[in-house]
Amino acid sequence: MDEVTGMVARQYEAYAYPQPFTDLAAQVADGYFEYGNPANYAALLWPEGRPAAKQRPLSILAAGCGTVQAAYLAYTNRGAAVWGVDLSEASLAHERYLQERHGLANLRLFRGDLRQVQEIGTTFDCIVCSGVLHHLADPDEGLRALAGVLAPDGAMTLMLYGATARTGVYMLQDALRRLQVPQTTDGVAFARRLVEQLPERHFARWYLAGAAELRHDAAFVDTFLHPQDRAYTVPQVLDFLERNGLAFGGWVDNAHYYPDAALARYSPEVRSAVAALPAREQWAVVEMLTQNLGMHMLAARRADHCRPGAAPDLASPGWQGLVPHRVPGLKRAPSPPAHAPTYTRGSQGFELGPGQAALLDSIDGSRRIGELLALPALAHVPADTREGLTREFLAQMWRLGHLHFARGAA
Repeated sequence: MDEVTGMVARQYEAYAYPQPFTDLAAQVADGYFEYGNPANYAALLWPEGRPAAKQRPLSILAAGCGTVQAAYLAYTNRGAAVWGVDLSEASLAHERYLQERHGLANLRLFRGDLRQVQEIGTTFDCIVCSGVLHHLADPDEGLRALAGVLAPDGAMTLMLYGATARTGVYMLQDALRRLQVPQTTDGVAFARRLVEQLPERHFARWYLAGAAELRHDAAFVDTFLHPQDRAYTVPQVLDFLERNGLAFGGWVDNAHYYPDAALARYSPEVRSAVAALPAREQWAVVEMLTQNLGMHMLAARRADHCRPGAAPDLASPGWQGLVPHRVPGLKRAPSPPAHAPTYTRGSQGFELGPGQAALLDSIDGSRRIGELLALPALAHVPADTREGLTREFLAQMWRLGHLHFARGAA
């Protein structure tokens, strides 16, 4: 174990992360979900159809599973074989508690370095690696190790820190490191008192306002007293994937990368100018204009295998055969009958007309677009107009991050 890995391991022994909870069933019933879970994101991971047709269970790896993630994946994918790997025995101990409490016979847990994950001796259909690679001394080495155990038709979900929103975080990290503030009770207390005294104009203020988890010491230490981390811009994320043999498979939430939602405060002139750019340029420009991306969540595939496109092909002759899937967290809000249907997802809220609402409400992950076009609520719209409006509406819902598309069952 190298020096950096040793320091990271000691941190997570003392401050197990994330803040653990004791009842998965209650949390899931209350709406808890994790990004990249194949039970919810199969359409993003495998738009051509998930590899469930194989004569064996889906294999899932939680690489750097922390206190909860592996147990959560096993709980929500009971028919899959799930492996969890982490450096911290304290984190794995809580995973074992959840495993026993919920009878997760499909879960196997290993203490170790994800760079040695090939020692498990299997390949994985799905790898979830959230908030881990950016803590390695050499993130490329870690990503290559994961790519080496990804099945040919497998998919990976990654979360990497975003550079723009964390500018102030790195300023504080630098100051606390120079002050030699230790990861102790007294050190954390000192750091908290220091943070409380930051001027209103400090670059960290915006980040602090949106990070509710910082009330927990484990999250505070992970953010400001971590011995090793780095962050990425959009171009750096894409380069990181490609130089390590992976292909970009899509953002988990498009709302942060396309101008429709991300640049809502800007004029139509600006949004149109950004929308006219190639997709990768749109993402890079949006990131620099918003400066609020503290993390990037994305899907990746092996570059030597069939790679999905970055956008659903709603212009192809077979577009009506695509199957739209609603993403977790999208809800229809209660409203009086006389009011326009209102929907929410995270911080987004929007109203739809009756036909659009009927279309969105009918998306269940099994109906193809052609079936949705035949809905009685759309019958009054001429067929040629109906197709154009539906195509435009579904594309916008995708750019807003509310939908993913599969080319078959996902």
